[in-house]
Formats: sequence, C-alpha cells, structure tokens
Amino acid sequence: MRRVIACSVALSLIIPLVSLWAQEQKAGQAPAPKATARPALKTHSGEVVSVDTAKNQIVIKQRTGKEMTLEVAPDARITKARQTITLGEVKPGDRVTTRCDESGGKCLLKSIRVQVARAAARTS
Repeated sequence: MRRVIACSVALSLIIPLVSLWAQEQKAGQAPAPKATARPALKTHSGEVVSVDTAKNQIVIKQRTGKEMTLEVAPDARITKARQTITLGEVKPGDRVTTRCDESGGKCLLKSIRVQVARAAARTS
C-alpha cells in the first residue's frame, strides 16, 4: 500500500513538471514560418503606346488618358486569343489587360492579355 501511495505522490509531482518543461521548450522554439501569401495583383487596361523588348517595358494609355510605363517580368505570361505570344508580338494600338505585382514598390507585370477585336475574332 505504501508503494502505491509513494508512486501516486511521485506521479502527481512529475506530471506538472513535465508539462512546464514542454511549455518552456515550445516557447524557446522559433515560430513556424507562415505560408507565404500570393501577392495581390492589380489590373490595368488600356491601349499599347509602345513596346521596348530590350528593356522589357510596355507603355499603355488608360481610358483616363494617363500613360503608364510598366516593367514586364521575365516569367510574365503574354497571351492573345488564348495563345502564348512574345512581348515582341505586342504592337502599338493593341488593347491589353495587364496584371501586376506591386509588392516591390513598382508595378511588375505578371501577365498581359492582348484583346482580339470582335470582328477579327469572328472571321478567324
């Protein structure tokens, strides 16, 4: 009977100590890194004014009349009629919708979608 009481007392003292030790160990660890959120992409639409393939830049004129010079990311997805094209195939006068990542303080284009005129889309 004495052994049972001694073991019970020992366990009642050890269990709280183990839980305190576990909390201290957990507090000493660096917090788990959070999953990186996808950058918020901003959309711009307008007419292409110029394209500079050497600098990977495109200038678009929005409906408000404001011209924007935008840098194209090396991995940007550029499409026309659901087909992948190159930046060199984007021409002045084309209507485009762009999506850019502004997390770095400037607008870095991640995608450019060249809009196809409706009449041209019906005949092709």
